[in-house]
Amino acid sequence: MGRRTWRRLSREDLIYIARLAIYEENCLVRKLAFAAVALALSLTTVAWAVPTPPRGKGLFFDVLPVTIEGRQMVPLRAIFEWVGAKVDYKGGRITAYEAGSDIPRVELWIGQKQAHLSGQPYELAVPPMTVGGRTFVPLRFVAESFGVWVKADEHRVIYLRLPQENLYADMAIAPHPDSHLGKMWQAVLPHYDPHPGGEVVGIRVRYNEVDTSAGTGFARLAVKYTDGTIKSERMDFVLEPDGWKGRVTDAYRIN
Repeated sequence: MGRRTWRRLSREDLIYIARLAIYEENCLVRKLAFAAVALALSLTTVAWAVPTPPRGKGLFFDVLPVTIEGRQMVPLRAIFEWVGAKVDYKGGRITAYEAGSDIPRVELWIGQKQAHLSGQPYELAVPPMTVGGRTFVPLRFVAESFGVWVKADEHRVIYLRLPQENLYADMAIAPHPDSHLGKMWQAVLPHYDPHPGGEVVGIRVRYNEVDTSAGTGFARLAVKYTDGTIKSERMDFVLEPDGWKGRVTDAYRIN
């Protein structure tokens, strides 16, 4: 179990805990989540110790994922390292190996839908591509190639699970960049500015909502700092005449 932190629960927290009750692999966490939801429904306001499980601690991005032709695309190195793969990238060819193996598990080529999975031909819906000078690969294909269970829900959240390796992560599906939600996302990265030698190593947007009629929105993020600290942080956004502006309104440590 992760660290317990005392704080008041919001509607967003209850949604997240309800998801834990449905999707979390750890039985104790599921039971605690069910109990928390039941108690919250019986009280007007409540604050108590919320167990925060160690989910997806290693999956962080220094550039945000994108959606292309309905497919979630993620930065190459982050997802391969998260599944424990060794990856070589030379001349537009991406070769990934399972830990301790010299036999390629996945072979991909930039701009090509043809791939190899365990030596067998495989056709991708969307090819790997370069966006803004960074290489992006299809999340589902890479994850499932290394045994990760992938599921998306109606709230546009993707759940990744590899229980035997104690790997868990949840992440919001990247919005269209021209949408209000997409423009909110564009305000997230400059705020944290993840880069080598900086204060922040990487981030992951876990959940987000926008109310265009009210001109407000929020995003819940996992943020990894240089000293190894991982925090769950909430950014609240307001639509101003010159665009979406956000600030962190809640943060607590989860490791």
